[in-house]
Amino acid sequence: MKKRKITDPYAELLDRFNREGVDYVVVGMSGINYYASKAQETFATQDFDIFVKPTIGNVKKAVDVFKALDYSLAVKEGELRDSLVKKVVSQKSTISATDPYGIVFELILAVSGYRFDQMENGATVFIVENVPVKVAPLRKLLRSKKIAGREKDRFFLKRYEMLLKGKT
Repeated sequence: MKKRKITDPYAELLDRFNREGVDYVVVGMSGINYYASKAQETFATQDFDIFVKPTIGNVKKAVDVFKALDYSLAVKEGELRDSLVKKVVSQKSTISATDPYGIVFELILAVSGYRFDQMENGATVFIVENVPVKVAPLRKLLRSKKIAGREKDRFFLKRYEMLLKGKT
């Protein structure tokens, strides 16, 4: 049997965030999946959600990491230019980052129901490929989805509740 080493693209980016001192916490479905005890408890998602401390300096550090890794950066207005960073931070807009292979990160500057410091407080650090990954507390991730109240969040919460009932 041939063995292959597989690199986690999320761990690579988060390792760079850690080394560059970017203040972040993983949120959304991306964060919830870290708490799964087995693969059947994970949920598919099209992107990886990272809540970054919404300060100009911190967001610039995060943007610089993405640029160094050859990601394309966009906001709702189009391509993210350096001149837009201050506006993006003040409006707490989301930045989408896509690499040449289609890996997508969402750099989030606001989440439903919580400020950055509240979501970061009580975070769990998971070790992925020797990389510390800071993930928001599960109860806050679930509460944020409930507060957001989007149809897709209500659907997820219903499925998640069924999954938990099946474990008891």
